[in-house]
Amino acid sequence: MGLQNEVLCRLAARGSLFRVLFLSMIVMGLLIGAVFPFFVVALGLPSGVVFRPSFFGACVLAGLIVGEINYLLARFVLAIPLKNLAGMAERVASGDLKDGGDLFCSREL
Repeated sequence: MGLQNEVLCRLAARGSLFRVLFLSMIVMGLLIGAVFPFFVVALGLPSGVVFRPSFFGACVLAGLIVGEINYLLARFVLAIPLKNLAGMAERVASGDLKDGGDLFCSREL
């Protein structure tokens, strides 16, 4: 667990954490898209239809799209709170200890 934390901290310090997340999700999507036709054949569809370039390409493209959507969703869910948290950390480091109360959402909710 210590090595994993160290690697993540180094990536975050260099600003490449989201780049690694993006590449990981794209590669995972491409792998799923490439493996999916084999599962379809195992389910009983004829391999002559499944392994046509158009079907295989559509599966890989779908995996690529799912990887991209997952990245955008993760970025949307994580980036805004992380930016707010970084702003709060900078304010505390500069000596401002007032509670802004806007880390994730307003308190009126």
